[in-house]
Amino acid sequence: MTRYCAIVEYDGTDFVGFQIQAKGRTVQGEIEQTLRRVTQFEIRIDGAGRTDAGVHAVGQVIAFSVDWNHALEDLHCALNATLPQDIVVSRLTIVPHEFHPRFDALSRCYCYTISNQIWPSVLQRRYVYHVRDSLDLVAMQKATQFLVGCYDFASFGKPTQGTSTVREVMQADWKRAGNQLFFWIRANAFLYRMVRRIVGTLVQVGLGRLQPQDIQHILEVRNLKYSAPPAPACGLCLVEVTYPE
Repeated sequence: MTRYCAIVEYDGTDFVGFQIQAKGRTVQGEIEQTLRRVTQFEIRIDGAGRTDAGVHAVGQVIAFSVDWNHALEDLHCALNATLPQDIVVSRLTIVPHEFHPRFDALSRCYCYTISNQIWPSVLQRRYVYHVRDSLDLVAMQKATQFLVGCYDFASFGKPTQGTSTVREVMQADWKRAGNQLFFWIRANAFLYRMVRRIVGTLVQVGLGRLQPQDIQHILEVRNLKYSAPPAPACGLCLVEVTYPE
C-alpha cells in the first residue's frame, strides 16, 4: 500500500473535535467516511494533533495508507469532491511508509485571534474571540516572555497522554492589525487546552487584572487553579506542523 500525507483545513465550529468520539460529528470521522466512499476500503487515519470542539485548522496534517491504483491528483480531486464543505485537503503527497504525522513532528504552531472593539463582528463571530474592553497589548507582550522556554506548564493544561506536563515553547508573541490581536505560539507539543488557558490568562493581563510578571508565578505553582478559564475555542486555529527536512 502507498502512504499518503495530507494538509487539511477545516472550520471547527460544527465539530465536537478532530478525534473520533462515541457521539458527535468529528473531522476524523468525516475524512474516514470520505476515504471509504472514494477507495472502497476501511481506512484509519493518523493526525498530527487532536484539536478540540470548535477549534479550526489550516495546517492539520494527516496520513493514511491505501492501495490506490490511480494518479495522486485523482485521489486529491476525489477527496475534495466528496468531503463536506467545512473540510478541504489543501495538499496531498506520497510519503515513506514509516511516516507518522504526530510522532515525527518537531513543532506545532497555533494562532489565536481576538477582536478588540466595542461591538462584535457578525461575519467574524465563528473565528474570533470578542473582547469589548480595551486591551493593553504592551503588557500582554511583556507577559509572553515568561512563556518561552522549556517549562512545566501544569498551570495551563493537562497531558492528553502520559503524565508529563513539560513542554518547550519556541515562540509566543502578539501582533495587531486594526482592531484584531493575533497571538502566535509555537511549541514541540501542547497540553489539553493549553493555548486557550494561556490566552485567557494573557487577556487578564491586558485588562489590568494581572501584571506581566504574574505569568512567571502562575507557571511556578503548577496548578490549574491559578490560570484563567480557557478563552473560547472559536478564536483558535492550528496553523502549521513542522517536520525534519
